[in-house]
Amino acid sequence: MFVRLISRAVLVGGAAVVLAGCMPKMTIEEMKSMLPERPVELDKLNAFAGKWVFEGEAEMAGLDEPLKSSGHNEAHWDGDNWFLVSRGTFKMGDLGEMEGVETWTYDTHDKVYRSTWVDTFGSVGTGTSKYDDKTDTWKFRATSHGPFGKSKMKGKVQFVNADTMEWSMSEYSMCGLMKTMEMNGTSRRE
Repeated sequence: MFVRLISRAVLVGGAAVVLAGCMPKMTIEEMKSMLPERPVELDKLNAFAGKWVFEGEAEMAGLDEPLKSSGHNEAHWDGDNWFLVSRGTFKMGDLGEMEGVETWTYDTHDKVYRSTWVDTFGSVGTGTSKYDDKTDTWKFRATSHGPFGKSKMKGKVQFVNADTMEWSMSEYSMCGLMKTMEMNGTSRRE
């Protein structure tokens, strides 16, 4: 067993040395020419840029009454216009105020929009979205880890006009078997 491990380590080390020697020499200009251009798909995210206020409602498993939600966020381009950053403050009923930060970008390899999320309720999440030009609708899926464990989300955002979007989402736990929250609302540009 030990001899086999040593043999594998030597083989991997030797392969690394050989492969490293095969790397061609390049100039900085050649390296720069290999950098990708900004994907035009990122321009679709312009619809989310700006200041927004929202109102909504959340039905949560275990609660008899829906929770009213409200908040505001501001989204702006960062990283030489390669990603959109949104910072916001949200309130859901008597749960208190939460602050969150979300980023959006476009993955040219997988042809999807990717997002990340972190908030002061202890949630961390990642997701993917696709845009439907015909209906001006974004459909998304996400996975999040928070105070109540791991959850999956799916939902959509539809633009009624350039300054109004309606959104809805459902959250599931237990490998997607139990719905824990249904949320919907309207966001308006300030």
